[in-house]
Amino acid sequence: MTASRAARERRAAVQAGELAKVTVEIGTADALVYKIRCTRCEGRPGVPWSTYRSGEDNDFIGAMDRWTLHLSGKHPEAEAECLGFLDQAIARLQERNPRS
Repeated sequence: MTASRAARERRAAVQAGELAKVTVEIGTADALVYKIRCTRCEGRPGVPWSTYRSGEDNDFIGAMDRWTLHLSGKHPEAEAECLGFLDQAIARLQERNPRS
């Protein structure tokens, strides 16, 4: 049985930690879009920093990787389950964006 959107949202919120505001929406082609917003940082004045990026890389892993990297860089004192996967997030980032 597939987990409901609300259940996915709750699980992602637990993994993201207390600095996160998590929502799961339905995007194009009925794909789940994960949005994680930081309760402390602004991306633009008045707009919370968010993992959402235009395009198709807003699945659970893509959003959680961006969130994990944000937490480790901007909030090193924060505690969250996702930080246990920091090495994997960095490896996936390097696979997607290899530097010459």
